[in-house]
Amino acid sequence: MPIFNIKDISSSNTILWKITESEEELIRLISLTNSEKSKLSLIKSCVKRKHYLATLNILREFGTICHKIDYDNFGKPLLIDSYISISHSFEYCVVILDQNKIGIDIEKFRPKIQKIQNKFISKKEFDLIGNKTLNNLTKVWTIKEAVFKAFGKHSIDFKKNIQIKNICKDFEKVVVKIFKESNVEYYDVQIINFSQYICSIAKKKINFEKN
Repeated sequence: MPIFNIKDISSSNTILWKITESEEELIRLISLTNSEKSKLSLIKSCVKRKHYLATLNILREFGTICHKIDYDNFGKPLLIDSYISISHSFEYCVVILDQNKIGIDIEKFRPKIQKIQNKFISKKEFDLIGNKTLNNLTKVWTIKEAVFKAFGKHSIDFKKNIQIKNICKDFEKVVVKIFKESNVEYYDVQIINFSQYICSIAKKKINFEKN
């Protein structure tokens, strides 16, 4: 079921769905197209099937038919008239639409992130975030994953090429720089903390004095 539908996250449309339904119930909520039925038949994992069906339900909430969505060679979803980003984690699915470059990521707190923290967080960023709590480490991961999705280019080193520049409002908002060769972009990222999850939403800054 939809948890919230917000139109005031950086002027974006966002729907978060908590998957309490069975696969059969999710199918009954919408009328699947033939192409959607074909794609569903190729998904073997029960969890991924429910993620896919929850995504379709959210897209129907937006009034978007799935066959209007294309995917690039790396699986990034594409729309003709706006930007879209999708994320799943366990029983949650979230989708965001915007006229500007956008990225979203949701993650459940999991201790394994502590084992890989040095692979995606620089020394400067450790100094910025202070305490290396599970909450803070998960925030940094979702922040960088959301920015990476919005940037839309691959072969990105999360530690080197995605840099948290500023943290404000008790780590609820950050400014992030991402670059690859001569392509440099800055993003505002909003962080939402709920239950045992972190959701980060990255939107490209239009006018920003680079530093």
